[in-house]
Amino acid sequence: MKPTEVEPDEVTQAAQGIERNAEEMGEGLKALEATVTSGNPWGQDEQGSLFGLAYKEILEYAIDTYDSHVGLLMDAADNLKGWAQQLRDVDEQGAGMFRNLQGKLGG
Repeated sequence: MKPTEVEPDEVTQAAQGIERNAEEMGEGLKALEATVTSGNPWGQDEQGSLFGLAYKEILEYAIDTYDSHVGLLMDAADNLKGWAQQLRDVDEQGAGMFRNLQGKLGG
C-alpha cells in the first residue's frame, strides 16, 4: 500500500474553492428567495389561497434545506483549512526537531 501524501497548500486551495462555491450558492439563494417570495400570483380566491399556503410551506422547506447545505459547505471549508494548518504545524514541529538534533550533533 502506498503512503498517502497530502500537500497543505493544496488542501487550503480546495477549502477556498469550496468556500467560494458556498458563497455563490448563498448569493444565488438570496436572489432566488427574493424572486419567489414577492407577490401573490395565484390570487385571493379560495383555490389561490389554498395553493398559496402549500406553496409557501414547500418553499420555506426548500429554502431552509438549501441554506443548510450552504452552511455545511462553509463548515467543510473551515475544517479543511484547520486540517491544512495542523499539517503545517506538524511538519514544522518535525523540522524543528531535526534542526535541534542537527545542532546537538554539530551539523
